[in-house]
Amino acid sequence: MKTGLPFLIILFLFLSCKSGQQHVGRRVPQLAPLDSLDTELTNVLHQSIMPGFAVSLIRNNKIVFSKGYGYADLKNNTPFTGKTINCVASISKTFIGLSIMQLVDAGKLDLDEPINSILPYKVINPFYPALPITVRHLVTHTSTLNQEFDPEDTGDATIFLTEPFEPAGDASEDFKKAIGYYKLGKKISLDDHIRNYTQPSGKWYMTENFLRHPPGAKFDYTNLDAVIAARIVEIKSGMTFEDYTKKYIFEPLHMNQTGWHDTDLNAALLTKIYMPDSNSKPSRAIEHPRYEMTDFPVGGLKTSMDDLSKYLIDMMKGYEGNGQLLRKKSYQILFSPLLPDSCFENRNDYPFNDQYSVGVFWAISASGYRLHNGGSIGVYSFIYFDPESGSGAVSFCNLPVADFGKVREVVHRYTKKTVR
Repeated sequence: MKTGLPFLIILFLFLSCKSGQQHVGRRVPQLAPLDSLDTELTNVLHQSIMPGFAVSLIRNNKIVFSKGYGYADLKNNTPFTGKTINCVASISKTFIGLSIMQLVDAGKLDLDEPINSILPYKVINPFYPALPITVRHLVTHTSTLNQEFDPEDTGDATIFLTEPFEPAGDASEDFKKAIGYYKLGKKISLDDHIRNYTQPSGKWYMTENFLRHPPGAKFDYTNLDAVIAARIVEIKSGMTFEDYTKKYIFEPLHMNQTGWHDTDLNAALLTKIYMPDSNSKPSRAIEHPRYEMTDFPVGGLKTSMDDLSKYLIDMMKGYEGNGQLLRKKSYQILFSPLLPDSCFENRNDYPFNDQYSVGVFWAISASGYRLHNGGSIGVYSFIYFDPESGSGAVSFCNLPVADFGKVREVVHRYTKKTVR
C-alpha cells in the first residue's frame, strides 16, 4: 500500500537508531532501578509530537511498571491510560503464531504440512511449481510469497475507512494525498484477499508476487504469509479467526478489552488515531479516520496495555515451561530459531534486529530477545522479552513517528541484561 512504504522507512530508522551499539557480554543480570523511568518517559512525551503512548515493564513474570502518557484524544483531552485501547499493528502476527501452535498441540496441524493440502485453492510459486509451500514456510517468512503488487494503483485498497472523513482545511498536502487513497468500504473474506494475490485469475496477481528462490531458502517478511496462516487456523479449527482467538487466547488470559474490530470493543476506551502532517518533517499530529484491513489478522489487533501485559507474561512463562496456553514443547518451538543462518541477509548484533533469526512469527535477535515490532496508520509498537534477565516490555503509541524509538531506548535501559 502506498502509505506502507513511509511507515516502514520511519520504522526502520527508529529500529536502527542504535544499530552501532556494542553487544553486551552475558553476565549476571543487574537490572536498573525504576526510580527515574517515569521522569524520562515524561520528557520523551514533552519533546515529541506524539499525542499519547503507554508502556509496561515485566520482571520475573510480574508487572513492575505500567503507565500511559499524553492523550488518547487531543480534542477532548482524554488521557492515555493502561486501559486505552490501541491497535498494535504487526504484533498481531504473534497471535497467529500462537494459534498455529495450539493447533499443532491439538494434533490438528503439522508445521511441515503443505498448505495446498489445506487451502481450497492452490498457491504455487510459478518459478518453482513442483516445490510445496508448507506451514513452516509461512510462520518463518520463507514461503517465497512477496505481495509486491500495490492494490491502490487500481483503485482498490487493503485498508478501508469505517467512517466518513474529510480532511481539515489546514491539513498538509502529504496528509490529504495519503487520505485520498482510502475509501469507505467493507471487509472482504480472507480467502478473497489471498486469492487476489496468489491466483492467476486474481485482480492483484502478478509473477512479482513470488520470489525467484525456492521455498525455505530465504527469509523475506511479508503479510501474505501471516494472512494465509490465519486462514489455515480457520480451516483447521472450524471457527472464524476472531472467534478462535477470543475463545482460546483472549478469554483464558482475561484479555477483556481486546478484539479485531472496533464494533467488538468499548468505544469509550478506543484511542483516536493520528498521522504526522509531513512524512519528511513532521511538526504536528493530525487525526486520521478509523479504518480496518482486509487482512486484519496480520496487523489489526486492538488491545489495552493492561491486556497486552497479560499476554507478554504468559509468553515469558511459556518460554520457562509454565505458560497456560500451550504445552511446554510447543512453547519451545514457538520461540526457537527455526532457520539456518544462511536464510538471513540483514544480520547484526543490534538487540532489536528482527531479521537476525525467527521462531514461529517471533523474531529472535543476536542478544536472544524474543520480539516483534509494529507500524501502521496511527500506531508504532513493540513487544519483547529477554529470557536471560527475566525482563520484558511492551509499548504502543497512537502516532507513527520516529520519536517512538526514544521510548524504546529509555525502556531498554531498564530491562537490559546489565547496568553499567
